[in-house]
Amino acid sequence: MEIKYDEKHWQLLTLKRKRAEEILVLLLQQGMNGYVYGSVARGDVHKDSDIDIVVFEPNMIKLDLLEAHHKFIVQATPFSTPKAYISLDADEKEVISFPLAKLKKDEIEFYRFGGMISLEELKENKRVPGVNKRLKLIIPTEYGHEELDLKGNEDYASKLLKISVDTIRERENLLTKRVERGHSGVFLTYTLSGDESIQDAIRKLIKSNKFFRKQIEY
Repeated sequence: MEIKYDEKHWQLLTLKRKRAEEILVLLLQQGMNGYVYGSVARGDVHKDSDIDIVVFEPNMIKLDLLEAHHKFIVQATPFSTPKAYISLDADEKEVISFPLAKLKKDEIEFYRFGGMISLEELKENKRVPGVNKRLKLIIPTEYGHEELDLKGNEDYASKLLKISVDTIRERENLLTKRVERGHSGVFLTYTLSGDESIQDAIRKLIKSNKFFRKQIEY
C-alpha cells in the first residue's frame, strides 16, 4: 500500500529533520558523529514523533557538558549493553543516546531495523527504509512511502535493511509482545541527579549492580 504525504506532512517532516540536523551539527562541532534513527530517518512522522539521535563513539566528557533537561541510564536486560540518554527537553522528544560499552552486532543492527541516516544523508534529504512500531516495513517513495506488513516479509526486509533475519525476527517478537502486553519493562533505569555526571553514575552502578558491571567490562 502506498501512502501519499500531503503538504502538512512534508512541512512537519522538514521541521523535524531541520531540528535533527541542528543537533547533529552540534555534536559534530564537539568532534562526534551522530545519526538520527526512526521515523525522522524514514519519513513517516507525526506531530508527536521523537527526534532520536545515537552516537556510537561518544566523548562522554563533552556529552556531559551539553545543556540538557535530564539524563538517565538504561540497561534493557541483564545481558544487553547499557546506554546513557541525554534528553534535551522535559518530554523526551529530543534525545541523544550512546552506548557505555561496545555494542554487539544485533544491537547495532537495531538502529538499521528502524532506519538510520547520517548528517550528510540528512543534508541530502535522503530517506531510508525501516520498520515502525506497528511492525510495518516503511519504504520511502517520491510522494510518500510504501507500507508492507513485516510478518511474512522478513527475508525481504533483511535484504532491504541489510541486517540479519535473526535480528528482524528478534525485534518482531519483542514488538509483538509489547503490543500484546503493553510497554515492557526494562532491567535497569537510573536517573541522574542535577549535578551528577554520567561518569559518576557509571561508577556508582558498577559498584551496586553486578550485571551492569559485567556488561561495562565486556
